[in-house]
Amino acid sequence: MKVTKDQAAANKESILKAASRLYREKGIGGIGIGELSRSVGLTHGGFYGQFPGGKEQLASEAVSRTFESNLMDWRNAKSIPQLIKSYLTQAHVDNWTEGCPIPALAADVARTGGTVSSSFTLGVEGLIETLMNLVEGESHEAKYQESMRILSSITGAILIARALDKPELAEQFLQSVINAWPIVPEEEPAVEVERA
Repeated sequence: MKVTKDQAAANKESILKAASRLYREKGIGGIGIGELSRSVGLTHGGFYGQFPGGKEQLASEAVSRTFESNLMDWRNAKSIPQLIKSYLTQAHVDNWTEGCPIPALAADVARTGGTVSSSFTLGVEGLIETLMNLVEGESHEAKYQESMRILSSITGAILIARALDKPELAEQFLQSVINAWPIVPEEEPAVEVERA
């Protein structure tokens, strides 16, 4: 039975969603095409119909998709402290499959290279650009450098926290970065006192 264009698009979307989740959980090299295809109910042939470039094409597109979902969340942030506090949580440390691709995939991408690295680079640049809209700075370069510091700090804290076997030390790593960008309370408007 011939697959319709709509069904082919739905199959590709299913594979990308599964790959995005499973790559973050098991690593790019930790799951084969057969296992991935079976997880969404497709055959090997069905997989290659969607990704003629094979595993590298899939990994490249899945990495891009993973960054897209993270970018949407980051663009909703109202301030750097809010973004940092919502990013540096125990839930994020524990949730590899839905979290940021940087701490989950950076080492795998470095080993894979090629178009996967290109997709990862574009994703990182998108996150930096999003941060630049939130940081203060006197120049484009100052905002760029501050955004890179923030991105390095928060992703590094998640990566280290995931590797530690001492929960209290992991929490200290997260909290140290949160404390570096404290939430400044908004000034309450002055209340005028009526004079009698």
